[in-house]
Amino acid sequence: MTSTQGTLEELRALTEAGVSLTSEISLEKVLQKVVDIGRDLVGARYAALSVLGPSGEITRFITSGISAEERLAIGDIPSGRGLLGVLLHKGDSLSLETISDDPRSAGFPPNHPPMTSLLGVPLIFRTHIIGNLYLTEKTGERAFSDHDQELVRLLATQAAVAIRNAELHDKAESVARLEERERIGMDLHDGVMQSIYAVGLTLEDCVERVDDDPAGVRGSLEGAMNSLNDVIGDIRSYIFDLRPRVSVVADLPEAVRHLVDDLRINTLIQTSLEIDGELPDAITQDQALALFHITQEAINNVAKHSQARSASVRLEASDRLVSIEVHDDGIGFDTEGEQAHERHGLRNMRDRARSVGAELHLTGRTNEGTTVRAELSIGDSPEVP
Repeated sequence: MTSTQGTLEELRALTEAGVSLTSEISLEKVLQKVVDIGRDLVGARYAALSVLGPSGEITRFITSGISAEERLAIGDIPSGRGLLGVLLHKGDSLSLETISDDPRSAGFPPNHPPMTSLLGVPLIFRTHIIGNLYLTEKTGERAFSDHDQELVRLLATQAAVAIRNAELHDKAESVARLEERERIGMDLHDGVMQSIYAVGLTLEDCVERVDDDPAGVRGSLEGAMNSLNDVIGDIRSYIFDLRPRVSVVADLPEAVRHLVDDLRINTLIQTSLEIDGELPDAITQDQALALFHITQEAINNVAKHSQARSASVRLEASDRLVSIEVHDDGIGFDTEGEQAHERHGLRNMRDRARSVGAELHLTGRTNEGTTVRAELSIGDSPEVP
């Protein structure tokens, strides 16, 4: 092979390496590809990659050319002593014909395979050392060449970008998982838990009426059983789909009407509903669903906590504004106090309102009832905190 052919092959290998690394989003797979590609690129028997944490400590140590049994026999990952420490902190490449001849060498741990030649190159991303790539035992040669060093440095440049991208992707996925857990928590609280509570209220009422009205209690028990079957369906939906059953609100006024009817049927609270105006065409499904869940939470709070005799719900709509207000004449609480910020249901309502750019207003005082009002300006974009 001529020198030109050799150079073209190396450039092709580096190009393929770059494509392979940047097309992978799994951090662990990127790290393994870096050591495998580096070992093949310069003909090394062994390769390793250290990844550094925020304080400069080695958090990962990936190898190539060593079996899983050999890794296990060697023991813990290196701590950064000896020559590894030099590479970790100086940020310079290091090439040695004989590792043991260097006075900075700290030797190898028990069960470590013998290694003589070494080429170490830092992985630098925006002036920060994020890791190091080590190649040992140059095949057929006593030492790695300057050309080998240049090739590995080019690979290290690509690897640093790929590793950082994979790390950012992992962080983004972690944030997404946390957001999904929060969403599921809110949906469970708004849906399944509230349904179970409503069934509990029905059963409590049945206990009080069973002697005087056994026929009526029978009907109530049948209704409770149907509600529990619905709850079971919701739970199955969460388990298999990770989505709540109420994930679409095709008709917000009708959905609110059902919530008010459920409150009247399942409690002794006198309820009223007033709907003024028609929903604008511009309201989105996410906005309608958020308003529905806010109303659902407010009504459920009336049933659970208010001890109210009456409650009213008012839905107002125009081309530019949609508002829903839930008011009760119950015991109320200090809406400006610490309790208002600690309640999980209230926090859910605030989060849902914020997610679609709506405003949530909570007013009330102890023994004077409570009013929850959500106002949505149509066409406004939600603010990202």
